[in-house]
Amino acid sequence: MSKIFAATVTAALASAALVAGAPSLAKPAAKASAIKWDARLSRSPAGNHLFGNPAAKVKLIEFISYTCPHCAHYAHDAQGGLLPGLVRQGKVSVEVRPFFRNIVDVPATLLAQCGADARFAGNHHAILAAQPQWLKNPSEQVQARWNTLDFPARMKAVAQDMGLYRLMLGRGYTPAQLDQCLANGELAKRLADQTANASNVIGVTGTPSFVINGKLQDVYDWRSLSPLLSAAAR
Repeated sequence: MSKIFAATVTAALASAALVAGAPSLAKPAAKASAIKWDARLSRSPAGNHLFGNPAAKVKLIEFISYTCPHCAHYAHDAQGGLLPGLVRQGKVSVEVRPFFRNIVDVPATLLAQCGADARFAGNHHAILAAQPQWLKNPSEQVQARWNTLDFPARMKAVAQDMGLYRLMLGRGYTPAQLDQCLANGELAKRLADQTANASNVIGVTGTPSFVINGKLQDVYDWRSLSPLLSAAAR
């Protein structure tokens, strides 16, 4: 039964009961269901993707490198507990800040952020989950070839040589869409500046790294991070 039809029936019954002098059959409105904050994606003031309640008591920042195996392990371990738990409850928000460790991180990040914001979560986890398949050490000759190309061509060459381009085609993107995202030098520059700020100002020295409510934590995995978030959310 549609909500409109149900509301019409309820109103009609209530009117009839009042005319007859009988108690109203109208029922109180159902309580609105709680917001599932883990399904909410927005942008932080710094312009990064943010999961959860922007006004959450606990604000977690993740510094992530797509070429970091420990980041892939963290994403796998946290996936079942972080978003469905404290984030869904609105107690914790999670801001993902890319951290460039090498040239491969640049096209990987541009591809993770390719298209509408709604695609970010799937891209982010797909690239990290497939890391064992695409992450390899390119030869000196391959790297030398990359350095002869301009920015858009270099990003595409890196993405193709590493297997990232093929991965994203499998996620439904067209070559034209991927090429456009890989040519986004303005975004790459902003994220490179953000990486420099993380190193020089915040004190991030490796990935994954975590900041809770403005304080850099001395933990590097989900098992160590989880109790800190739970304590801060109390």
